[in-house]
Amino acid sequence: MPAQQENTFDMPEEKVWLFGYGSLIWKPNFKYDSVHTGHIRGMSRYFWQGSTDHRGTPEKPGRVATLVDNPQGRVYGLGFEVSREEADRTLTYLNDRESGYCLRKVTFYHTDTSLGSQQVLVYMATQGNPFYLGPGSLDTLAESIAWCEGRAGPNYEYLFNLAHMMRLLFPGQPDQHLYELEERVKDVRNGFYVTPNEKR
Repeated sequence: MPAQQENTFDMPEEKVWLFGYGSLIWKPNFKYDSVHTGHIRGMSRYFWQGSTDHRGTPEKPGRVATLVDNPQGRVYGLGFEVSREEADRTLTYLNDRESGYCLRKVTFYHTDTSLGSQQVLVYMATQGNPFYLGPGSLDTLAESIAWCEGRAGPNYEYLFNLAHMMRLLFPGQPDQHLYELEERVKDVRNGFYVTPNEKR
């Protein structure tokens, strides 16, 4: 299912900016002219999107990150500057990779405040897509992420990579959902914690 635009907008004449908050941070797989750290506002990152290919299967879908509207929220990630020559190719590639996600235009605030802010495109999953799993208890999410695996690798690898990159790029910035989930999945995989489903 290709990504769809949630909002209409005019494509930039010179370049396009994309915001990455999940696997794009450590594995963009497209050409870009520059990359910058920063954040967007009014949203929070949650593992509410299902993955039936990259990090799971149709029988056992994994969970990957998406964005949820939250007036008090901030999401830290990377802003990629893509040349106009590469823009169409990049968006075609990402529309396939980000299956079930739609495009939204948001404001990106650079960590380097001298660069100010600018409009970027971001992929996010909404409740209307067929892979959307929505919220769940910490146990439910941890059990899926701990044991699901897809063609890109185990689901827990995605979670651990994201948590590692957030600590590396944004030390000290809070992300309660991400870090609590990381610790619970580690405990489940190491046998230190048994989820209710595993007890049965």
